[in-house]
Amino acid sequence: MSDLNNIDHLNIKYYNPFNDFEPVEIIWCSLLEKTNHSYFLSWGWMANWIKSLPSASDLRLVVGYIEKDPVFAFFVGTKKMRKYGFLPTRIMSLNSSADPYFDKLFIEHNSILVDQSITLREKVFHAILSLQDWDEFILPGISPEFLENGRLFSNKHSQRLNFLIDESMQSFFVELDKIRAAGMSYLQILSANKRSQIRRSIKQYEKDGKIQIVEAASVDECRTMFDALVSLHQQEWAKREISGAFSNNYLYQFHLDLISSRFANREIQLLHIFNNKMTIGYLYNFTYRGNVLFYQSGFNYMNENIYRPGIVSHYFAILYNASKNYLIYDFLAGDSAYKSSLSTNSIPIYWARLIKKRWRWLLVKKVFEVKNLLERLKIKS
Repeated sequence: MSDLNNIDHLNIKYYNPFNDFEPVEIIWCSLLEKTNHSYFLSWGWMANWIKSLPSASDLRLVVGYIEKDPVFAFFVGTKKMRKYGFLPTRIMSLNSSADPYFDKLFIEHNSILVDQSITLREKVFHAILSLQDWDEFILPGISPEFLENGRLFSNKHSQRLNFLIDESMQSFFVELDKIRAAGMSYLQILSANKRSQIRRSIKQYEKDGKIQIVEAASVDECRTMFDALVSLHQQEWAKREISGAFSNNYLYQFHLDLISSRFANREIQLLHIFNNKMTIGYLYNFTYRGNVLFYQSGFNYMNENIYRPGIVSHYFAILYNASKNYLIYDFLAGDSAYKSSLSTNSIPIYWARLIKKRWRWLLVKKVFEVKNLLERLKIKS
């Protein structure tokens, strides 16, 4: 039996997931059984992601071994680019491709799979970050636990590692046990103002028949609902003259493939909320380890403000999932007011990076500050 806490004998191996797909699956799945993780680190998501990328992508699985036992693993994508049009930069990205086109998947609750029987602390963390020659190591959508384990917020290490948080968002969620404890009266745990909004909107919708919620019962029905969701989603964003999430053909195909491959595993939930006259909305969720993760939506917006398709759709979806004994309805990252008003709790999610040379860190930080200043000036004007 290996001494899993003897990290002085840590060996690192690399795997090409395109050529070594089966060994990668075995390693990843063995560590999934030994750690807490999100749907974005599940093998269902990861396998679909690997298969979706061009085989020429510079992607590797990095595995830490103590003797023959894998004790941690993560994927790293690598890409060379010229930042700001002039600065050659070698970027590595955690569990993502490092290519902005493919990384619009927006991974969250990101972390490293680590055998929970060992203590991941600074030695292992710094060994990971010193594996290869990189200028910037991107940490997209990382969890608070990841930061705590790596102790990136300590002054000593944040200065030595040139740590920079690009963005942080609250990830709001509903603890569904609280709804069940309230006798399935979700309104009871919301604010008076939100209760009034929901009641008025439901009353307006139900002039055209009782609101119903239906979950896709087959993969074909799921794909049909998904296409209807995409159509509504793109229509609304086109009105705002902004590219919708599915204007990226890669994202659209990725999710079609994910639905086809993972629906039978009960990881995909497509919900249709409607009355006798109209569709109110569609919700595309992931279901995993007792949690429901809201990923994307398509709503039928009306001109009258009394119609609130987003709030009403989530209200019915939350009640529906509370009745199915799920634990959490996770809105994922985003500071939208409706997420906060419908939730019972939240945690922060971070988009951060490590920059190897201090002069690079100072340059990036200055560019970051200038961009923020210009955004504030734009808002004021």
